[in-house]
Amino acid sequence: MLIYKILRSAEWEKLVAAGETPGAPVDVEDGFVHFSTADQAAETAAKHFAGARDLMLLTLDTQSLGPALRWEPSRGGALFPHLYGPLRLENVAAFEPLPWIDGVHVFPEKATGHIDPTRAQFDVFKKLDRDEPLEMLNLVALRDTAMYPAGHSLADQGLSGAEAYSNYGAETAPILKKVKGSILWRGKFRTTLIGPQDEHWDHIFIARYPSAHAFLQMVTDPDYRTAVVHRQAAVRTSRLIRTGPSETGDTFG
Repeated sequence: MLIYKILRSAEWEKLVAAGETPGAPVDVEDGFVHFSTADQAAETAAKHFAGARDLMLLTLDTQSLGPALRWEPSRGGALFPHLYGPLRLENVAAFEPLPWIDGVHVFPEKATGHIDPTRAQFDVFKKLDRDEPLEMLNLVALRDTAMYPAGHSLADQGLSGAEAYSNYGAETAPILKKVKGSILWRGKFRTTLIGPQDEHWDHIFIARYPSAHAFLQMVTDPDYRTAVVHRQAAVRTSRLIRTGPSETGDTFG
């Protein structure tokens, strides 16, 4: 599993020069090196590095860190990876600048995966009309092997992404029905005629909700919050696009 570390440029330069580091000042103070998963990295940047323009994003494979890496509850009770030992340059699988663009840090897709909305995206969504009916276009690409967080009952079961997504569908179906949502249309991916040729979607569907209130009711439901871990484990990347009512007709545009 890939995890991520954000360092300021000066901290990165010290790591390169010395070959290892105890981490940033907060790491030294806490006694371990803080990391984030792909799902946690954007919020970590927003919370601890807001406005910083001199950042490096490091990618590490958990297997390379051995037993010194522990998963412990932190922000909001979620499990975060903590390294009890020095961060070594030899364990860094990749690194790249983390740019600050239009008021947000822009992560590479391999880091964020576009699995969950960023806080900025969700804030925009919540500011739109909550009373209008909406259809949500879903494009979903699955991992070959599901990546459940350490400590989850299915973490060591070797489930495929398809199996984990099936769990997500089964557990959220009653919640979708409760908020009077439905799947308006579902289709199978064939080929991309215009667009990136490296995208392949395993699920393509349009979900209809009577209002944005209904959608927000669904995603904040305690049972949904429990079930969404299956989606997070299953999905490699995705697109979720909100649309609003519009006129139909016989012409494009």
